Amino acid sequence: MTHGPLAQAVHRRPLSRPVAARARAQAQAIASGLAPERVEAERAIVDVLRARCPEHGALGEELGETGPRERRFIIDPIDGTRSFIHRVPLFGTMIALQDMQDERPVLGVIHLPISGLTYAGARGQGVTCNGNSLRIAESVAIEDAIIGVGDIAQFVAARRFDDYSRLSALHGYVRGYTDCFGHGLVISGALGAMLDPALNPWDILPTQALVEEAGGMVLLRRSQVPGKVDSLFGSRALVQHLARELSFIAS
Repeated sequence: MTHGPLAQAVHRRPLSRPVAARARAQAQAIASGLAPERVEAERAIVDVLRARCPEHGALGEELGETGPRERRFIIDPIDGTRSFIHRVPLFGTMIALQDMQDERPVLGVIHLPISGLTYAGARGQGVTCNGNSLRIAESVAIEDAIIGVGDIAQFVAARRFDDYSRLSALHGYVRGYTDCFGHGLVISGALGAMLDPALNPWDILPTQALVEEAGGMVLLRRSQVPGKVDSLFGSRALVQHLARELSFIAS
């Protein structure tokens, strides 16, 4: 499956809309939490995937679940909606293929259309960014690392602001590279680890597939936000160290 052209085609349509239409979409997104661009993008992805892989179902943020459930694509058409609305070029598309026998992702794709980066990987096949192989270092010293975090609002919603405070006290280089952009930085090795709470399946399963296949570690625990998970992922030794410091126990 060619992931780059697919994701690029999906993003080309929303980005070509005039300013007035974009403003209307923003107003609708704020009012209802559902942006027309997201629905349009997800429908385009589902149509392509269904045509190429009719034996798999799909679970998307906007259109819900359709098709068979043995294996299903998990789709976030525009991850980083707030960045998209405000023209911050750090949004992207996330897709995973989940095997429902063990509920684990076997394939992951993150496409960042503005930076032109596509991270792709599958179980047993390695991980690449634009065709270049990636491997997450087994061990990264915390004093040499940058640690990424999600938005403060996520920590507050998940009742995990104390984790953010402890992490900031533990390390002086904690930076807010949010959404799929930050996840890609972990996969590339630019960030040593990332603490990202209150995520939906489509926010983390593509990342989980990529980080684990690249040799990193992903810890997930049930979030205080119903139906969501808190995540800690990155270099294996650093994740283990942070998990001990933050009492982050997978569940």
